This record gives sequence, structure tokens and C-alpha cells, in this order.
Amino acid sequence: MKTYLPELGIGDLVYALESRDWSAVQSQLDLQEYERVGVDRALAIATDLHARHGKLQGLRILDVGCNNGVVSKVLAALGCTVVGIDNGDVDSQGLYSDLERQTRYAGFEFHRQDLSDFLAADPRYWDCIVVLSVMHHWETGYAMSGERRYSDEDIRHLLATMFSRTRSTIYYECPCKEPGFEAGFGVRFLHRFCSDLPKMRSLGHTIGPNGFPREFWALDME
Repeated sequence: MKTYLPELGIGDLVYALESRDWSAVQSQLDLQEYERVGVDRALAIATDLHARHGKLQGLRILDVGCNNGVVSKVLAALGCTVVGIDNGDVDSQGLYSDLERQTRYAGFEFHRQDLSDFLAADPRYWDCIVVLSVMHHWETGYAMSGERRYSDEDIRHLLATMFSRTRSTIYYECPCKEPGFEAGFGVRFLHRFCSDLPKMRSLGHTIGPNGFPREFWALDME
């Protein structure tokens, strides 16, 4: 299973945008071994944060399930203070083996740790928590593997802890009309485990790593 795209140089991307010559980018895509860039999500989050705060510099971000770190890298490059975590339970491609070394150059802090363990050990508060393609695995296990399935009580506790530790916004991506998930699953998931939901704003749709559309939400704490 392919899960992400190789590194794309920012110079190639800027040149393509300005010149409309996408040949360099296309050459990267032609060599693609993985599925998903994630830059679209990073820029959508950065745009929304800037609109809400008038700045990005210094905003404290927790990126849950950061995968190869592309969202963390983009937000860190834009001036945010970013911590990325991923339990790495499903790592047949070795996605996380080199990530700690990369963080020295990418400017974000990485922990190979499960969210429940991380929140129990780390008392920090965050301006924003990014939870992309993660919550629906809490019931099924990460990457549908059955690994680290949470109980209903675990999920309620995790959500309550995240809400209490987030000053501004949680960004939440969830399945939409995907096999195994009925339409509206993402909102119903939250209602099942939360007696009092924060304000939800739709940020549109994304495409998941399996090619199916996902809903993209902002949960505002203020």
C-alpha cells in the first residue's frame, strides 16, 4: 500500500506556480512510490489559522498521526512551533525510521508515541491540534489493523483532554461516503462521544489516502 509522495522541492513548486511549467513537478510524480502529498491540507490549515490569529509565527501546533511529517514541516516552515507524533504501528515501508533525523533540519519536534500515552505524559497546551485521518481508526485500530483499538471510555477521555488542551482549533478529517462508513459518519462519531461539542465549521472536502472523499472540519474552542 502506497501512503505518501517523496519530498518535493519548494523551488520546483514555486517555479511551477509562477511559470505554469509543471514539468519538474510532473517528473517527481512520474517517479511516485507513494500516494499523498498533504500540502493541500497544510496550506488550508495555515490559511485558516492566519485568518483567525492574524499571524502564524509562534503558534503552538500538535500534529497527531503526522505520518511522514509533511504537514508538520510546512507549518514549521511558516513559523509555527510544531510537535508531530505518530505511533508508527503500521510501518512496513519504514516511514518513521528517518523522521527523527529529518526533524533536526525541518524545524519540528517528533515523538514516535501513541496519542493516549503522549497526552498522559506531556502537559502542554496547544493553539491548534491537527487530527487528519486518525479519529476513525480509534475504533478499528490504526490503518484498520486492529492495533491499539480504544474503548468508548478511552475515546471520550481523549476527546475531552484534547478539547481542554486546545486554545483555538482542532482540525478534523473524517470519511465521507466511503465503504464501511455511512454519509455523516464524522459528525455522528463526535456526537457519540461528546455531550457538548465545540462549534464546527466545514472547510470543504479532501481526498483520503485511499482515494475516497473526506470531510474537513474545524472545531473551534473560542
